[in-house]
Amino acid sequence: MTTEVLYRKWRPRRFKDLAGQEHVTTVLRQAVLQNRVSHAYLFSGPRGTGKTTTARVLARTLNCLQSQDGEPDNQCSQCRNLDQGRALDLIEMDAASNRGIDEVRSIRDKVNFSPVEGRYKVYIVDEAHMLTEAASNAFLKTLEEPPPHVIFILCTTEPHKILPTIISRCQRFDFRRLASETIVGRLRFLCNEEGIEADAKALEALARAAGGSLRDAENLLEQVVVSFGQKVNFDALKDILGLGHSQEARDLVSHFLMGNTPSALGVIGRAARDGVDVRQVHRQAVELLRAVLMVQSGAGDTLDMEAETLREVEGLAKKAHFSKTMRCLKALGGVNMRANSGAALPLELAVVEASLAEAAAPSQPPAATRPSPAPAAGSTAPPARGRERQPSPPGRTPAPAGNPPARGSPAGGRAANPTRAPGPPPAVPPPLEEGAQAPLEAWGRVVQALRRQKGKRFFLGALLKDCKTPQFENGDLVLPFSHRSNMERMEEELAEVGGRETLAKALERFLGKSYPIRLTLHGDANNSRAAASNSVLVRTAKQMGGRIIEERDIHE
Repeated sequence: MTTEVLYRKWRPRRFKDLAGQEHVTTVLRQAVLQNRVSHAYLFSGPRGTGKTTTARVLARTLNCLQSQDGEPDNQCSQCRNLDQGRALDLIEMDAASNRGIDEVRSIRDKVNFSPVEGRYKVYIVDEAHMLTEAASNAFLKTLEEPPPHVIFILCTTEPHKILPTIISRCQRFDFRRLASETIVGRLRFLCNEEGIEADAKALEALARAAGGSLRDAENLLEQVVVSFGQKVNFDALKDILGLGHSQEARDLVSHFLMGNTPSALGVIGRAARDGVDVRQVHRQAVELLRAVLMVQSGAGDTLDMEAETLREVEGLAKKAHFSKTMRCLKALGGVNMRANSGAALPLELAVVEASLAEAAAPSQPPAATRPSPAPAAGSTAPPARGRERQPSPPGRTPAPAGNPPARGSPAGGRAANPTRAPGPPPAVPPPLEEGAQAPLEAWGRVVQALRRQKGKRFFLGALLKDCKTPQFENGDLVLPFSHRSNMERMEEELAEVGGRETLAKALERFLGKSYPIRLTLHGDANNSRAAASNSVLVRTAKQMGGRIIEERDIHE
């Protein structure tokens, strides 16, 4: 013996019974009252928000024999036939399984037949975005100019996948996620009708867990009733459905925000060992981190949480830094737990990676690599590489200890102690004088800094390596290229705003100023031709008996 589930048993049959979509039901009722019903509608929105139910109510109202105030009476023969599934003028098609052109052709061939009993023949196409492109194109003309007795209602959760030409032929209504108060009111109505005793805290937890979907909330309520009978309380709800925020998730977020990586990993490990659903812990931890971020941003009044949890979140928000919360939320939010069957490793890796990224960011010197990890307790720490005194080259005076040379100085290098706070920023080099040549060391840093900076098509550093001796002439920085192809490519990159700005920042950083750029070829045309005559291709041709008859510049 089977029983009807709650969301089907108590499916609304009138517009006023629909929950939380007043902006849709008001318009549809007025359209029925004024006899200005459109030939095609598009209902879009998240799952469980009442799209198909609203479509059925509209079809019921249009064919009701004694509708009153834009509502069906649910007593006439047409309404009873629809309740019993015998309405011949209501055709529902699941586009997920009937998505081909043959099904659309069948509709196109049958729309010209008059309704059997009612005034309208209503077609409800569910999951309309699943129609193939060929089927959608075949549907266009029928959708635009159907017979006067036909009405199409398309329902979808992904309207962006529907052809714009179809959307333009429909009146579109966007269904919204339901507020928790609306869902609680509907669940309370079901409990009264079914004789279920449920406390307010349990219903609020069900509404939050549903995520704005009324159908999900009704299914969760039925699942709890089947498990615990007609009395529903919050403690039983948490045990069976894992709702709320478990202690594991709270501890994980607290340790993670405070930078206690070993304790955070210990929480995950114990949860996995004790059989706790790690995916549930991950989801709850992300929700808590989001709540902390919202409180720190001044939007805590928008959170829908229990008072006790909210107080705990506010305490964490005061202790943690905003940037720390952002890093933690990005690290955990990017974990895909669905593809790992509840394994704890992805969550543990996210915690470790976030901790390493945070440790490297503040302690990384301007031009040095990440500092080596601290030695274990009781072990002798090997001397840091930067602290080893290297022999000075002849004629060079070593820098005094404790006062490392500036980055731009000839003896400049890494800081003597990577763990020591960085000193003052390096001095900005003085601007170049007329006719001066850019310092080779500084120019090498420009090229090195741009080696991974890609412009429109090419890496800027790779092109600038062709410039060996840039000079300052007439207020411009002249970049002499050895190869014309590299010069032309650089001209193409500097024609873009992004390429010019990237090069200007590098020049200002290492040369002290952003100069106007002028590109030229190194040497004259004769040198270029001489270089061309010594190319591999020309030498190979000479070895095979060829000789040079005439030299031309293809750019002349």
